[in-house]
Amino acid sequence: MSPRDAAGGSAGGDVGTGATGAGPVVPAASDPVAAEVAVLALGGEGRDGVQHRILTVLAERVGASAVALFGVGASDPWVSVLAHVGVRHAPDALIATEADRKLCTTEQASLRPSAAPEAGAIAALLHRDGQRIAIAAGLERHGVDQVLVVARARGAFDAAARAAVIGVAAVLAAVERRQQVTDLAARRLRQQAAVAALGQGALGGGEDLQGLAHATCEAAAANLDADLVTVLERGPDGLVALARAGSPAEPVAGELLRWEQLCARVMRDGEPLVARYPGDDLGLGRGIRATSEWGEPGSVLIVPIRTGLRVAGVLLAIWRQPVAHSDDDVNFVRSLANVVALATERSRVQAQLRLSVEELRKSAEDRSQLLAHIVQAQEEERQRIADDIHDDSVQVMTAVALRLATLRRRLGGGALDPLLVNLEHDVRQSITRLRHLMFVLRPPALEAHGIAAALHAFLAQVAEDAGLAYALDDRLPLEPEPEARTVVYRIAQEAVANICKHARAGRVEIALSAGDGGIMVEIRDDGAGFDTSLPQQAPGHLGLLVMRERAEQSGGWFTVESEPGVGTNVRYCVGSRVLSAGTTPPPGAGDGCGAETAGSVVS
Repeated sequence: MSPRDAAGGSAGGDVGTGATGAGPVVPAASDPVAAEVAVLALGGEGRDGVQHRILTVLAERVGASAVALFGVGASDPWVSVLAHVGVRHAPDALIATEADRKLCTTEQASLRPSAAPEAGAIAALLHRDGQRIAIAAGLERHGVDQVLVVARARGAFDAAARAAVIGVAAVLAAVERRQQVTDLAARRLRQQAAVAALGQGALGGGEDLQGLAHATCEAAAANLDADLVTVLERGPDGLVALARAGSPAEPVAGELLRWEQLCARVMRDGEPLVARYPGDDLGLGRGIRATSEWGEPGSVLIVPIRTGLRVAGVLLAIWRQPVAHSDDDVNFVRSLANVVALATERSRVQAQLRLSVEELRKSAEDRSQLLAHIVQAQEEERQRIADDIHDDSVQVMTAVALRLATLRRRLGGGALDPLLVNLEHDVRQSITRLRHLMFVLRPPALEAHGIAAALHAFLAQVAEDAGLAYALDDRLPLEPEPEARTVVYRIAQEAVANICKHARAGRVEIALSAGDGGIMVEIRDDGAGFDTSLPQQAPGHLGLLVMRERAEQSGGWFTVESEPGVGTNVRYCVGSRVLSAGTTPPPGAGDGCGAETAGSVVS
């Protein structure tokens, strides 16, 4: 862009763009000083450097002994020396008067340096510096609260100098607006980055609620230049400070107490509250205004923290000085409040989840204890029945068999009555069946040698009785606890009994392994099979239900896969504390065995 392109007005100081423009705007290029400094403004140098060079050029071209750019706040009581050339005494800040603020609104005016109080801080500074005549040009009509002043120790400024001051003031205003736009963009980027980082922490769960709330307060204080930022959460007796950043602890309690009524209003209405100016009447009906306990007019910004339909607290930011908050600032604080709300909800859900997990763990322990009691009671009952059979029925039948044998010997070796022979045979067969029943009720190998040995002995007995070939594959790394192996054995016993009764199979294969935090068992036969879509018509249907109930009561599962003519595959898992501790359950596995998805679940 050329100086001519940048020029947008006349020598009188009219500008071509409003206060929101980002590029330098200068008067008509007929003013040589304005055109010259416009070229400087178009360079890539930072604002402070550009301002100093512009003031240097202006001092040389108009013959000024001192040139200064002052910032005069519309709401704060200070005059700041932003840049200067030739000023010997330039303090950082002066106390502003009404005369100084009027200079901001003046396009161009003569200024007589004076130490009189009514003359203002700028006039007093120039007088103290030895200047006797000056010209001031206000930048407020360009949207900037600044004043450009050129001064001399003697002599007067001509019309060309006055026009140059007006033109250069427009260029300086454009430089300031461009910097404001740049600062605003950088500020927005910083705010967005802060919200993104905090949001990631809230979603990731790597930081606790109090730590994230503290980081939120620090982000708000850093990006808004706030003196105090705090997160207040709803407590049983009112609002409680969860985290804070900014001022030391001493004045915080009183300061928070001062804003408690405003925070209560925000929590009730659910909308942000902004007090932007000193003495801003907040409509509390008790004469409370936006005045800080620090003794100076201040500003406050309060945003509700919503978790669902409930307001759980507020995010409160306080400034000692009055600050005009933009919509971007309010949206930034609202975004931070949303992050805290997300973390609060996450913390609540995690607490509920921990409670549920603890309840499930307790339930699993109770279920495990109940199962152990049930299995123990069942086995004790089986043992009692087996002992009764051994001590009573078997002994009686054995005595009968002995007496029949004695009777047969007394009758001699002649032809015996067939009835007597058949009776002795039936008695001995009954004794054999009773002894087999004792074995079924209380397999001695189960306690003495473990689940694999007990199943092997059982299958060997079945092979002898039913002529069924078998294979047993034991891959268990550890021997399960007694109640778990008893359940495994009983289900396998029932499954093999079903095969013998209904499947017309020639071979059965049993595989034992550890998985899903329990004992995995697979029983496969080559029998007739059946249609699993019609479970009520399945052979041994009630036995299947009993097997399933036993497996599920142990914290496991039970499935059956079968098709007519291709045999049946029974798979089940029984929960085991020993194997749960010795193996790593797969993802999604709960207490005992994980959920089984393959195959048809018999119901």
